[in-house]
Parts: sequence; C-alpha cells; structure tokens
Amino acid sequence: MIECMTETAAELFAARAVIEELRVVHSEIAVLEAKQMALMTALYTLRREEQLDLGVAYLHAGEDAATEIGIALKMSQRSADLLINLGLDLNNRCPATLEAFAAGRIDLAQARAISQTLANVPDSVRAELEPKVAGYAEDHDPARIKRTARRWLLEADPEGQAVRRKAAEADRYVSISAADDGTAVVDAVLPAAGGQTLYERLREMASTQVCGSDPRTTTQCRADALVALADGTGRLTCQCGRPDCPHAEIDATTPAPRKVLVQVGVSAETLAGLRDNPALLAGFGAIDADLARQLARHARFDIITDPTETPAAPVRAVKATSETTSTATELRYRPGIRVAARVRALDGTCRAPGCQIPAAATDLDHQDRFDHTNPISGGHTTEDNLGARCRRHHRLKTHSDNHRNQWQVIHHPGREVEWVTPTGESATTTPEGVPFLFPTVFVPPVTADGVPEAEPNGSIWDPGIAESEMTELLHVYYSPAQRREAFRAARHARQAQHNM
Repeated sequence: MIECMTETAAELFAARAVIEELRVVHSEIAVLEAKQMALMTALYTLRREEQLDLGVAYLHAGEDAATEIGIALKMSQRSADLLINLGLDLNNRCPATLEAFAAGRIDLAQARAISQTLANVPDSVRAELEPKVAGYAEDHDPARIKRTARRWLLEADPEGQAVRRKAAEADRYVSISAADDGTAVVDAVLPAAGGQTLYERLREMASTQVCGSDPRTTTQCRADALVALADGTGRLTCQCGRPDCPHAEIDATTPAPRKVLVQVGVSAETLAGLRDNPALLAGFGAIDADLARQLARHARFDIITDPTETPAAPVRAVKATSETTSTATELRYRPGIRVAARVRALDGTCRAPGCQIPAAATDLDHQDRFDHTNPISGGHTTEDNLGARCRRHHRLKTHSDNHRNQWQVIHHPGREVEWVTPTGESATTTPEGVPFLFPTVFVPPVTADGVPEAEPNGSIWDPGIAESEMTELLHVYYSPAQRREAFRAARHARQAQHNM
C-alpha cells in the first residue's frame, strides 16, 4: 500500500513538472512571437516611409513588405499581413496588450482576440477598457476573452454598439482555400442574423430532405446542402437507394444543377483516359484525374499546345494562319482572347512567390513595358512578354519599373520569374499550369479493379458539347492504336457500371 502511494505521488510530481515546463515554454514562444511581430511591423514602417518619399500612393505604400517577409521566411503573404496589422494595432491602440504579449504573459491568439474585440471602439472607451481586458486575458482563453470583453464593452458604451456592428459587418467576406485530398475549406464572416439564417437553412435541408436510411452523417448532409444552394437546385437528393423512399421523387419544378464554373488545367492524355496525371483546379491546386474528368463533362475546351515541342502538321497550319495577323496583335496593349487564355493556362496562378490568386482573376502584365507612344519600339503584347499578376503584385512590378521601390522582377527562359527583394533575397517562381498541362512524369491509368465506385456521370466519351473538340484533339495527338485502346477501356467501364 505504501509502495503504491509512493508511485502515485511520483507520477503526480512528474506530471506537475511537465505542466510547469509547458507553461515556461509557452511563455518563451509568446515572447518570440511578439518579437517577430515587432520586427515585421518595423520593416513595414521602414518600407512605407521609403515609398512615400518616392511617390507611392498613401494607400499602397509599404504593402510589399508582406511579400518581402514571405520570401525571407517562406511563409504566406496573408500570414505576414495579419501579423503586421496586429503589430500596428497594438503599437497604436493597445499598449497594455503589447506589453503583456512582449513579456510572455499572453500569447499571439490572446493578443489577437483583444485587438479584434476592440477594433472599432472609440478612443476614450478603449483607453479605459484595454488595460482591464489585457489583465483578464492572462488567465483566460481567447474565446472567453472575446465574450467577456464584449460584455464590458456593451456596459461601458451601449450607444456605440450599432456603430461597431455596422463597421464589423462591413468587413464580411467569404473565402475558399484548398484542404486535403480534393476538398476545400470555406471560410466566411457574415452578419449575425445572416449567418444564423444560413445555418438554420442547412440544418432544415439536412433533416427534412433525406430519410433516416441516407448513409451520410448530419454534418455531411449540411455540407451537401450548402452545395445544393449554390448549384441552384436548392434541395438534397436522398442517397438511401430504396425505391420506396419518401424523398426519392424530385419535384418537376426543381431546376437542374448548374454546371461548375471553374477552370481546370489537365493534359489531353489524362482527359482522354490514357493517363491518370493530376489536374490543376484554378485557385485550389492539384486534383485527381477522375475528378478532373467529371468536371470536364459538358465543358468548353481551350486547346493549349506545348510551347517546347514542335506541333503536328494540322496544328502548324492553324499556327501559320494566326501568324499573319500577329504583328497587329502584338502592337495592341490588351492581348487577344487566345493569347490571354494561353498565358493564364500556362501560369495557373499569380506569378509572385507564395501568391495563390487564380490566373483567371489576375492582370496580364507586360514584363518589358509596353510603349504607348511608340508600340513598335518594344514591350510587345506576346505570350513570352506577358505574365499573370494579381493587382497587388502588378503594382509591385510597376513601382519597380518606376523606381519607386527597390525590387527587381526578372524574366528568365521557360517563363521563370525571379523576384529580388530590396535586401537581395531572391525567389524564382515557375508557371504552375505547365506541369499539369504537359506532365513529364506520366501516371498510368488505374485499372478497372483499382477504380473506386464512380459517380453516375456517364462516360467521358459522351461529353456533350465537348465531344467534337475532344475528338479533333485525339486525332491530332494520338495514333489509331491508342484511340482504339482508350475506346475499349471506356466501353468496358460502361459495361461494368451497367452490371453493378
């Protein structure tokens, strides 16, 4: 009995020692986070002052500091932006929070909770509440900090709540980012009533439009309901498979789902089922070949030929025809539809380091500046002289051309773009679309035995309005033997699906 109690006491002592060491390490990390934030803020302030002196607009001066930090630390520009904004806010509006953060008494998440809660508070009210909230934060988690600070705020300034609410609602947004294995994360900030309305609608659809035998969980049904709202059908389809399901029949007035409005870059071999290389979903990243082929049904195709290879004779003929008007096209500032589509397909995303803005949402920027007064002198509107850049990084390049910052943006062969920061750090980006459109490592197609159960979308060889374009593409690039093999594989897949 005594030996057992001794062992228990020793284990308890060891656990307490671990907890205490965790507290020490957590505090040390917070100190370093505060120092990192302070250094980022200092760099932003330095770049802003430099660029204001060089004539950069007040609204945009210093914004490239986040890109510079991203290159130096291999972190996302958004993360750098958030830390810079937090540092500026703590420096200018929350001195007690800044002091507690720098001393390691609160961490980054707690400091951010205080900053966000007091974001739109009048100076007099904030000066009174901020030290109190900072002290409270030392012993409470971020969620509790926000809840308690909001209560104190309403008690201290009830009349200002409407102003704060309207200011917060003005910052509403919806964003989407890539997750794992072909999924995406949708993040949104909505007005409170709107957010609750959306959730209740999803909950209602998940509970009333499928029967109890539907194999999906409630959370999966809510997720599918959100897609149903977006695709225009406005309802879920029960997946129980029972003929007597009370929700099996779809109202005749229910509209057909809208086709996906996305841009996918995929090799012709993969689209034809000859290979299973991944595809690029614009703004998202890599997706598997099967999903790409599903998205491609009834799609409009832009055929992008490999710029590094000599095309087949029919393609050369098309190219020769287009070259007869190329000079006039090159001397216009805005690129033609075909050139623009090709550049965006090759680049995939904004060409700045760490930027994931889809190329479809970017500007097409001239690397060598277009001369509006004498277009023939240089800076022509050609594929080689154009690159996809979001508006922010387009400004960075323009300021560099005008000597309003100390960046260099250098084009290299193969559409490589080198970005050199004012301190000499360098990062080179390659076009994201190219390895998906023209893969050099070929992935053989999955055999029939290894294919997971497919969606009932039919065959890629019945692709609606895309059929004639795909047929023409295959006739140009693939031998009759390859085409026969692909057709046989597609026929076997249809038969297997029919027999299931």
